[in-house]
Amino acid sequence: MKKYVLRTLTGIAFGIAITQIIALIVSFFIGNGNFYLFNPVMERVYETSLNAALVQLLSSSLYGGVFGVSTFVFTKDNWSLVKQTVVHFIIITCTCLLCGWLSFWYPHRISGILIAIGEYVVTYFIIWFCIYSSYKKSVSKINELTTEK
Repeated sequence: MKKYVLRTLTGIAFGIAITQIIALIVSFFIGNGNFYLFNPVMERVYETSLNAALVQLLSSSLYGGVFGVSTFVFTKDNWSLVKQTVVHFIIITCTCLLCGWLSFWYPHRISGILIAIGEYVVTYFIIWFCIYSSYKKSVSKINELTTEK
């Protein structure tokens, strides 16, 4: 249980940190010297900047926490890598769409949702492929070392 709590809390911290970094980058390029913690639309929808900031914080925390704890899917030794990846992908995609909807990370239109899903699928599988390749290389090195003896 301690492992799950630790990964969840670590994920929450990363989710908040990444959201802050993204807000800084976006503000730097389009903020005209202003800092935008959240999409300005959120202030109108959620009525106050405090409510908008709270929704942004909770969305980032939820996304990070779910991302952190969902990595345990990859410890299911009785599942194939394909099953692990599909289950993890579904969990993360659903969480991303929910948090993105609440925080206006993408336009609230079908085209916005489809573009967000497309970007997410490409990003997910690039990251997955890089991690997979790294692990495969490590396993190959270990196999080489064990066959030499």
